[in-house]
Amino acid sequence: MTQSPISQSLKQQLDSMIRSLATQSESYTHQAQDFTRNRKLNFETIIRLLLAMGSQNLSNELLTFFNFDLETPTASAFTQARNKIKIEAFKALFYGTQTQEISKKTFKGFHLYAHDGSDLALPYLPSDPDTHQIAGKAGNKISLIHLNALYDLLNKSYVSVDFQTKKTLDERASLCEMLYQNPLPENSILLADRGYESFNVFEHLKQVNQHFVIRVKDIQSNGFLHHLPLPESDCFDQIIHFNLTRRQTKAIKNDPNFCFLSNNSKFDFLPISSKECYPMSLRVVRIQLSPTHYECLVTNLDSFRFPPEALKSLYHLRWGIETSFRELKYALGLVHLHSKKPAFILQEIYARLIMYNFSMRIALSVELVKKNRQHYYQINFTQAIAICRQYFRSDDFLVEPLLRRYILPVRPNRHDQRKFGFKGFPSFLYRVS
Repeated sequence: MTQSPISQSLKQQLDSMIRSLATQSESYTHQAQDFTRNRKLNFETIIRLLLAMGSQNLSNELLTFFNFDLETPTASAFTQARNKIKIEAFKALFYGTQTQEISKKTFKGFHLYAHDGSDLALPYLPSDPDTHQIAGKAGNKISLIHLNALYDLLNKSYVSVDFQTKKTLDERASLCEMLYQNPLPENSILLADRGYESFNVFEHLKQVNQHFVIRVKDIQSNGFLHHLPLPESDCFDQIIHFNLTRRQTKAIKNDPNFCFLSNNSKFDFLPISSKECYPMSLRVVRIQLSPTHYECLVTNLDSFRFPPEALKSLYHLRWGIETSFRELKYALGLVHLHSKKPAFILQEIYARLIMYNFSMRIALSVELVKKNRQHYYQINFTQAIAICRQYFRSDDFLVEPLLRRYILPVRPNRHDQRKFGFKGFPSFLYRVS
C-alpha cells in the first residue's frame, strides 16, 4: 500500500516537526527534569494525543488513542503530564508547519487573506472576570475568549492567530499587530468586513504596502462615507482625496474635504494634540447586490485590473474564513474542550488549528476526476477532516481514494439567512461516545 507523494510528504513533515520538538523538550517544559524518565505519556505522545483529540470526553479520547489497551493512562495522569508543557511548544509547531506548502493558489496572481474573529465558549471561569459576559434574557454569566485569525482563503490555511478576552476585544488592533509581526507575501490582498472600517487600519495597511478590500457602511448610513463628496448615482467607482484633522473649527466643519477625528478616534499617525492635517486617498466602489441592496467597498487596488465586478467576486471569497470557523468548531470539535485551565484551553486551540491546516493541505491536493455533471464538485471538507485526523493517527489506509469518495456539488449564488445565537459550553460529562 503506497500513499500519494503529497499526503505522505505532509505527514512526514508534521511527524518530523513533532519529533524535533521532542528532542528539545527541555526548552518547552516548565522544569528541566520534566519528561526525562521513560514513561508512556512522554512529550511526543502528549503532543500527538492533543492533535488527535475530537469531541469525546477525556477518558474516551485516551482509550481511542491507545486502542483500548488495558494499560491506557488515566485522565488524571494525562492532565498531570500536559501541565508540564508550555504553550510555546504548540505555537512553535503551529508556525513551524507554515512551510508545509505544496502549491499556492492565487487570484489573478495575488494571494488572498482574510482577517476576522470568532468567539469561543469556555467553561465558566470565576477567577477570570475579563472573560465574563452576560448571555440571554436570564442574564447568566458565561466565559468567552475571542480568536482572531489571519486566514489564507484559497489555500484554506490559518497563517497567524491571537487571543483576546471580551473586555479587551479589538479586532482592528489585532490586524495591525499581525501586519508587522507576520508580514504577508508580496502581491497579497487582505479582505475584511465592516468591523474594520477605520482610517487607522487603512493607513497601517498602506504603510506596509499591503493591498486591501474592506467593506464599509453605505453612503446612506452613519459611516464616514456619508460626510465625503461622492457621486449621487446608485453605483460608482471613484478615488476620493480628503484630509484628516483633529481641529474642530467652523471652516473645517463646512469643508467636505475634511474629516474630523475626535479624541476617541484612534489614528496612530495624528496625535490627539496635533493641529496638523493628514492627507488620505481611497478608492470607493459602490456595487449593487439586488434591486434594493447596495454595498460599498474601500480599496487601493488598481481600477483597470480590478473593476467593480472583479471586486464583487473578490470580496465574495472572504466568506471562506467564516466557513473555516464553522469547520474548526464543529468538524474538529473546538467547541468540545477537555479542561477549564486557560493554559490547557490554548493548547487545544493550537492543536485544532494545526490539525485543520494539515487536513486542508491534504484535501486540496486531491484532484477529482472530471465528469459530465450538472455542477462542479469539490471535496467534502467536513468529512476530509475526519479522514485526515485518522490518517495522522494511523496510515494503514489509502487516504486520497477515500477522500475522493466524499464530494459535494458547488452551487453558486445560493442564499441562506445567517442565524445568530449564543451556544453554551457543552458539559464535560455528556459528550459523544
